[in-house]
Amino acid sequence: MKYLIDSANQVEIDESLEMGICGITANPSLYVKDNVNFYEFLTRNSKRGCLLTGEVLGDSVEEMLEQAEKITQISDDIIIKLNYSPQSLKVANVLKNKGIKTAMTLVFDVNQALLSVTAGVSYLFLFVARNEELGVDGLEFVRDVSTIIKKKDYEVKIVAASIRTKYQLQRVAQDADYIAAPFKLIKESFLHPSTLAGAKQFETDMKGCFV
Repeated sequence: MKYLIDSANQVEIDESLEMGICGITANPSLYVKDNVNFYEFLTRNSKRGCLLTGEVLGDSVEEMLEQAEKITQISDDIIIKLNYSPQSLKVANVLKNKGIKTAMTLVFDVNQALLSVTAGVSYLFLFVARNEELGVDGLEFVRDVSTIIKKKDYEVKIVAASIRTKYQLQRVAQDADYIAAPFKLIKESFLHPSTLAGAKQFETDMKGCFV
């Protein structure tokens, strides 16, 4: 499983990429939170040589395709990210036939996942924590979709999204190709008490090696 940084904060993104994180994904709520201009964000990060998604939103297929065209003019390597809907399935199908990769997000059940696969998406963003808020086992959901995709040999990558705890990360790592990780979850990896204590002890002992 590989990591995507789920953030629109450029400082967090830069630090994550320096640590080897392989891609960037965000959403409109994150753009607003960090006061980010969407197209400037895509233009800046499209030059990083990593996986990058860009959203299209709209009430009609035509409107969404126009937005997708604007994004591909920035870079045809940007993955067009779609919110699950009838229009999004149609857009995904059109873009697939043009050789443009898409990602379907806000996917909450197997039916939505399989219809997205049928439409030709390249990435599925499967929501875990938000599903569990609805009383659904989000971890089992990821596992079920992964099992079906592997059995049928579908050419689609699973992105575990809406991940909030290390336990959720540990469980989805067995089934997902990617995790959309908030920077907070990445930072928590540096705060394990045994890691901190061990590093402090090694630092102390190392000083004695030069006596």
